[in-house]
Amino acid sequence: MKIKKQIVCCIVTLLFLTSLTGCSHSKNPKMANELHFSLDKISDLTISYDEEPITFFEAKNDELIIREYMTENKNKYYANINQSNNSIHIREGSKPFFKDGFYRYVEVYLPASYPQALTITTTDGNIDLSNLDLQLSTFRIDSTAGTVKINNISASDIHLSSTSGTLELGKIDADTINLQTTSGNIICDELSGHITYTSTSGNADIKAAMGAGSYKATNSGNLNIVYTKVTGDLYFFNKNDGINLTIPSDLNFEFEGTTKNGSITTTFSEYITTEGRTTHGIIGNNPSITIKAETNNGNIEVTR
Repeated sequence: MKIKKQIVCCIVTLLFLTSLTGCSHSKNPKMANELHFSLDKISDLTISYDEEPITFFEAKNDELIIREYMTENKNKYYANINQSNNSIHIREGSKPFFKDGFYRYVEVYLPASYPQALTITTTDGNIDLSNLDLQLSTFRIDSTAGTVKINNISASDIHLSSTSGTLELGKIDADTINLQTTSGNIICDELSGHITYTSTSGNADIKAAMGAGSYKATNSGNLNIVYTKVTGDLYFFNKNDGINLTIPSDLNFEFEGTTKNGSITTTFSEYITTEGRTTHGIIGNNPSITIKAETNNGNIEVTR
């Protein structure tokens, strides 16, 4: 009899928990909250969520519009707003204690004419700006595991970071560009500016770069970089994987390549000499640019 009572008690408890987590939720998210903001005199806009996907669209007027879609509509789940004279900070609201069955996503309608600072942060949520072309003062994204998609962004300073998510980038143009990942990959169509790239084990595939910069893979991950225009020094380091670099055929530069357990291959071998683990040479007359590439256990390939 005692065992039967325990079984019945367990069943009742499970049914109660199920009623808390599932019964009150609609099957599909519905729009629960819509916010409107004037961007007049706003110079700093920050949007922060956790695991919610954030998709950006171009606004039809000069207002910023935030739409939150949820499977359960409660005021305490709505976004928290912190607004001052020149800044707007939008961050996620609460969630059910038992989150199973609860889902929320966000649509942001941003005027293409907004010219100031924009910061977006998520943990597991995807960030999609593929529908927008923006010219900003500064632009920053910090993501943990979500995929980040960007079409066309220009700013004086751009910072993009992800722990394990993929950065899918179209055209990125800035005076300074900072790209950081731990194990996430970066795929970029066009990158223009002074670039600082750091990664622990992610791959970088830059199809067309212009400018100067430094690329460091501190453990592994291939560096595949194509430069169509070089305006300053370039430095590449990869601990355990390869460096594949393509540069303009008419570039004059000084080259230095070092590897401990890999090989160095170039298409200008007639201009370089090898001493021990280091390959060095001057290509062209009076070069003002230096290109250095270094690996521990990877191969280096430089193509003009």
